[in-house]
Parts: sequence; C-alpha cells; structure tokens
Amino acid sequence: MKKELMRRFSLTDRVSDSSKSGGDVPRGCVPVLVCDSDGDGERFVVRVEALRHPSFAALLEKAAQEFGYRQEGVLRVPCAIHHFRDVLTAVSSPRAGR
Repeated sequence: MKKELMRRFSLTDRVSDSSKSGGDVPRGCVPVLVCDSDGDGERFVVRVEALRHPSFAALLEKAAQEFGYRQEGVLRVPCAIHHFRDVLTAVSSPRAGR
C-alpha cells in the first residue's frame, strides 16, 4: 500500500494542485498537506526520498487509514504540524541515512 503511493509519486514528472498549490511541484517531490486536529493545515513540498524513510511510515499509514490509499492530488497527512516538521528535520539530518 505504501509502495503504491511511492510508485505513483516517484513516476510523476510534475504535479500541480490548482486548489491549494502555489504552483508546480518540482520533479522528485510531492505536495503534502498536513492537517492537525484543530483543522489548521500547512502545505509542504517533500522530496520523494524523504517519504521512504522509516520515520514517515507511521505518518503514511495514518494518512492511508484516514483518507485511503487512493488520494488524488495533494497527499493529506493527519498530523500535528510541529510533529511533521520534527520528522522532516530528523529525515534531513546527516545521520538520517545511517
């Protein structure tokens, strides 16, 4: 299931979401809309490689449970925005690939 999402996004040349995007998303990236429990949301552009990191597995599973595996357009992730930023920071750190 996670592999299905990864396959769909890794084959995408450019992605755009006219309703929420500020423009096109660069090749190798995926738009992610992080929605917290208060209904607040923030849009991120995340490199596909980051989604392969184990830290994202729980977030992707939570998104699949809430919204299904066949999300169209922007990938929605139900998560506290500060927690998502923490995951991005951890994945981006030099030790993340070790």
